[in-house]
Amino acid sequence: MPEKCDGIAIFINPESGEAQYALKSILEEAKRVGEKAFIVEECLFGKRPLIEGEVSSISKRKPCWTIVVGGDGTLLKAIRYNEIRKSVISTVGAGRRCFYFDITTKEMKGLVNMLKEGRYVEQNLWMMKAEFDNKAEPFLNESVISGGGLKVMELLVRINGDELSRIAGDGIIVATASGSSAYSLSAGGPIVDPFLPSAIITPLNSMTLHARPVVTEPFSAIEVEILKGTGNERLVIDGQLELSAPKKMRFTLYESPLRLARVRWMRFYERVVGGRCGHSI
Repeated sequence: MPEKCDGIAIFINPESGEAQYALKSILEEAKRVGEKAFIVEECLFGKRPLIEGEVSSISKRKPCWTIVVGGDGTLLKAIRYNEIRKSVISTVGAGRRCFYFDITTKEMKGLVNMLKEGRYVEQNLWMMKAEFDNKAEPFLNESVISGGGLKVMELLVRINGDELSRIAGDGIIVATASGSSAYSLSAGGPIVDPFLPSAIITPLNSMTLHARPVVTEPFSAIEVEILKGTGNERLVIDGQLELSAPKKMRFTLYESPLRLARVRWMRFYERVVGGRCGHSI
């Protein structure tokens, strides 16, 4: 946990009644065991929570733990914030897709006390980052470069400076190992065990016959250059951040892993088949 951290941040899907119920339970338990807990203001999107509790901007806090209540989209929103990425994250499933979640709202009794007493196993998932225009954007699943329309775009892909492929098609996906079972899989990429440090390059509807998905070791620098665009090229980070795609981008391993507090171990291959929230977690 980060030095001089303070309490528990709670990041929920505000549209979920189940998440609101879980929020109430977490706040009550935190009060009972004498642990500070607050609701992350940024997750509410200007709305008031149905449950009374301290609401604070994450930029002003350094939580020891963050409890994310929702689905995979909620987690991907939460880790856009540096303060949350630095904390140890506990996941409670209350959404449509819960690939990264280890427990449901029915299994969360005593969760705050378990975090406080260290009764969990820490699981690390490596992230990557997209670098462009003197910026760096981290991602857990994937970065997608697409033409944003019906026109074909042409891309040059290099690994550690060596040319890998020139691709003509709808774009390309650069995914992490844990993100290999998300969009990359839908585009024909391989399933890679999330504990196998690696990066996956998956073309999107390529017209280039020799262009195939490639798995590379995690310390590689993947460079993508747009040779011919469509006029509407987009760079989408984890489905949460959409930008106008720069001409050149570089993808490398992120500086530190995402630290997840597991009170029940995640069975990866069962999760690939299931993945929905509820009893299938």
